[in-house]
Amino acid sequence: MPQTATSQPVRRRRPQARGQITREKLLEAAEWLFKSCGYDATSIGDIAGRAGVGVGTVYHHFTDKRAMLLQLVDRWGDRVAAQRRSELDVSAMFGADPRRAVHTWLTSGYERLRSKPSIYLMVLALSQRDEEVRRRYQRIEQLGIERLTVSLELGKQSGFIRQAIDAPAAAFLVHHAVDMAATQLLVRDPAGVDPDRVLSELADMICRYCLEDEK
Repeated sequence: MPQTATSQPVRRRRPQARGQITREKLLEAAEWLFKSCGYDATSIGDIAGRAGVGVGTVYHHFTDKRAMLLQLVDRWGDRVAAQRRSELDVSAMFGADPRRAVHTWLTSGYERLRSKPSIYLMVLALSQRDEEVRRRYQRIEQLGIERLTVSLELGKQSGFIRQAIDAPAAAFLVHHAVDMAATQLLVRDPAGVDPDRVLSELADMICRYCLEDEK
């Protein structure tokens, strides 16, 4: 029976589709292991076992586990780029008590990261020693700063944010203040430091800098 013109392209796409499914399984397995066990402690064999494939299959799709890590960072960046609204969206966040809202934003984010393995913490730690990871993470940082800039501009329009504030500069400072606090508290875990007090003081610092004085 002769093949139709429509049957041939379908058959050609199937190996590609299977390959993409396998690639996704490998990335999901790598992400879970990197977050749960640590990047350094995870081997290609671990990833293959988690994904239910042979080690050769991993090397068919990726040169090594670092290539998988970089792919995961890029995917994270793509998700950030696709988001339309920031967690600091003033129209949804501030409400009647903007200072409490800022404090809640910081503490809830901290608790979420502390109680659950996070690609953010993994990348944050690895960016300290891997230049390429740092370069790709900087793209994500820039996206976050741009979204925060928009949020601060909206806040100025709504009357919550100080009119004299320079939104791009303020977004840069706030982002890096929060990022540095996360690095110190969650990656380096310094002794003798109370995270709750740090977050409370950080929230107060951000509010004093960004918000209009109460009338």
